[in-house]
Amino acid sequence: MSYLPYLNPVADEPAETYIDRRIADLRNALREHPEDELHLKQQILILSQTKEKEDEVINLAVELLALDVDKIYAFDCFLILARMYTEKADTSTAIEYYRKAIAADPTAMEPITELAALYEKQYDYDAALAVYDYLDTECFDYLKEDMYCYKAVCYYNKNEIEKALEFFQASLALHGNDKNVELINNIGACFFNLKNYTEAFIQFRKSLEIDPQSADAHYGMGLCYQHTDDGYRAMHHYFEAVTLKPDFTDAYNNIAAVTINQEGDYQAGIEMLKKAIDTCPEKKSLTLVYLNLTHIYKRLCEFTLADYYKAEYMKSIGFDVSFEEDDDEED
Repeated sequence: MSYLPYLNPVADEPAETYIDRRIADLRNALREHPEDELHLKQQILILSQTKEKEDEVINLAVELLALDVDKIYAFDCFLILARMYTEKADTSTAIEYYRKAIAADPTAMEPITELAALYEKQYDYDAALAVYDYLDTECFDYLKEDMYCYKAVCYYNKNEIEKALEFFQASLALHGNDKNVELINNIGACFFNLKNYTEAFIQFRKSLEIDPQSADAHYGMGLCYQHTDDGYRAMHHYFEAVTLKPDFTDAYNNIAAVTINQEGDYQAGIEMLKKAIDTCPEKKSLTLVYLNLTHIYKRLCEFTLADYYKAEYMKSIGFDVSFEEDDDEED
């Protein structure tokens, strides 16, 4: 961004109108100083991406690219175009511009991590891993710990748990100390998925020693106890988890599972699953809860409710299903 001495500072307050006032100031300057069109439009573009509609920002970026024959601001244009097309859900075009941004400035972190995240949203973890490889260079040495963690998450989501464990441990080794609770919990989750409950217990206990308020560590302890047939201790840690994190859907789901399967208390289990629904901020994450309620109500021969939750389950996985109240299922 070039320094233009005639631009006057814009007051920070009121903050909610700062960008609008700044853009207006830049547009006034553009009328008075057309010789600085390139630099002024670049600043307008940078600010507009947070305020204007996607198509308007795209037009500004394309216009600036055509004006910028020396490609001074090509990186800014490519990155903003990638973000706008991501917002428009035009993934293929977004990917094209992210790759152009990376080529324009291979030392910039943002297009690399944003492109990888976009691939992860598409569940294309192999492509995401390949993009994260761009961070494995000397200029990104300061990000190596993060790179290992990003890769670990991809491998975990691919269900390549041993590789995930390797990268989580590598990230923790670079962290400078062994008190990163999030990484320790992730390592514990890997051991749990590898059915190494002894090592998983060690990791989750270590996490709780560092931070007794870690809901994820309590949840991990609950999982380990539940899978080693100690429902009593599992329930203790699950209830600790939901106390610390009242919208912890998975913990409510597991409380219901122990309550029904080990104690035979269907009503209490149903109450826990309904509490998961009431407290969950993102209804798409309730898929397993809806499925479990469907199975429970079928077992109880309450077919109207079973049909209702089956419809909710189908909607949560992307199917538009209408519920007919008098369409009872028969076994």
